[in-house]
Amino acid sequence: MLDGFRIEMTADELLQHLDARIHHHHTAAAECDAKRIRFEAVGTLPVEEDAEVPFLAAWPGYGVELERRAEGHKRKEATLRFLRDHVIAREIYRLDEHDLRLLVLWPGRGSVV
Repeated sequence: MLDGFRIEMTADELLQHLDARIHHHHTAAAECDAKRIRFEAVGTLPVEEDAEVPFLAAWPGYGVELERRAEGHKRKEATLRFLRDHVIAREIYRLDEHDLRLLVLWPGRGSVV
């Protein structure tokens, strides 16, 4: 009898996934920082970004929100870097639901698969 549902990944598969997620969060943080700097310098979003979030451009706290988002991405990037740097080569990792969610391999609550 098996005890719950587990997924096995090789260390190489795990490293590849972690590198991709690290890159994603690094890029997203940089984009948020760039948007915040532009927003604080000009006071509004560029026209192409304004169409995506029209009500946010008028919100005085939008710069703070962008900073909060950037910091969130930086925290996630640091966490994933720590995990990546501690993966043991040539091992098999047995991941449960919590691990899959932490590594963004399993959709969070409210996500559509």
